[in-house]
Amino acid sequence: MKLLSIGHGHRKTERLIETERPRLVQYALYRLGNRNDAEDAVQDTFVRVYQRMAGGDFEERNLVGYLYRTLSNLCVSRFRELERLQMVPLDGEPDPENPETEDLKQEFRRIRKLLDGIPNEQAEVIRLRYYGDKSFREIADILGVPLTTVKSRFVYGLEKIRRKYKEI
Repeated sequence: MKLLSIGHGHRKTERLIETERPRLVQYALYRLGNRNDAEDAVQDTFVRVYQRMAGGDFEERNLVGYLYRTLSNLCVSRFRELERLQMVPLDGEPDPENPETEDLKQEFRRIRKLLDGIPNEQAEVIRLRYYGDKSFREIADILGVPLTTVKSRFVYGLEKIRRKYKEI
């Protein structure tokens, strides 16, 4: 899906954004737990990038990092908003407009519970590695921290998750 064209000087950027889109959606899906919300968050991320480019105050130097940081912030805001607006059907039946399977919902809840139980810095590295399909070097660039820090956050985060998983 093409959002809008940003001019001849940014064709490379447009291609990068479209190439990165599936991983961004997957990352947002595991942050939010719902495909529609994930798609909306990714779309909002793209809108912000295009607006900054149109305004001329955007450096393409680390576009992928900017995309993930922006998406992460949007997911946090959107998740808080969705928690406040959560509605439960009065008849106890699942919402027919939500095609998400119960298995996916249960998996999301388990993953979220495990990731919520560790420091956010560690959880974010794990999310970017597994759901964003990023290398440790890419994660270091996205988060603006040294590669060794990313690797240690990943290892410590997984260790904490393993301990918590044994408790479940």
